[in-house]
Amino acid sequence: MLEPRDLFPIVSYLILRGKCRYCGEPFPARSMVVELAAGLLFVLAFFTFGVTWQLASAIIFISFYSILFITDLEQRILPHIIVYPGIALALIIALLSTLTGTLPGIISSLEGLAIGYVFFFLVWALPRVFKKHVLGYGDVGMAGLIGASVGFPHVLVALYIAILACALTADILILWKLKKFNEPLQFGVFLTAGGLVALFWGSEITEACSMLLR
Repeated sequence: MLEPRDLFPIVSYLILRGKCRYCGEPFPARSMVVELAAGLLFVLAFFTFGVTWQLASAIIFISFYSILFITDLEQRILPHIIVYPGIALALIIALLSTLTGTLPGIISSLEGLAIGYVFFFLVWALPRVFKKHVLGYGDVGMAGLIGASVGFPHVLVALYIAILACALTADILILWKLKKFNEPLQFGVFLTAGGLVALFWGSEITEACSMLLR
């Protein structure tokens, strides 16, 4: 059983040289990589939002995104037990936004949830009429989580980036013959990337787009 001294992110891994103190079994290297990446995102959130309730909100969603990124990358699943509590928490945070000053507000959060969930539900459901599988249902819930956490219109930024990044990655892998044409990618990985971009820079991107359309 691990003790508190063994649970310090990155530091414990380095001190123990990547091995369990008690049995000598090696820890996977991705443990430290994930801890380092999450730590860097937390630092970025601090410099972006300062010491505010928005920082606390960002840290919560970064944590959810990171967990789902790893489970989808390694196990090809986006567990409902993580996704739907995340959606509920996003709506609670949005509901409290009048007290904390965080964004999005509850209306924006509900709109983001509806857009993300309904759009990807249709992408999931319609191909099944023709017995084809484009997405897993976990992707539908993940899109809803991102929509609820970043709100409308930032959800559009997140989904656009996710779709574009997935399409470009698939094209490159097919071109290099590292992937077959009909072989699916873990779309949750790209949703995570889109969600993070929208979380940090959604306002700037949507403002720039609106200026271009004027």
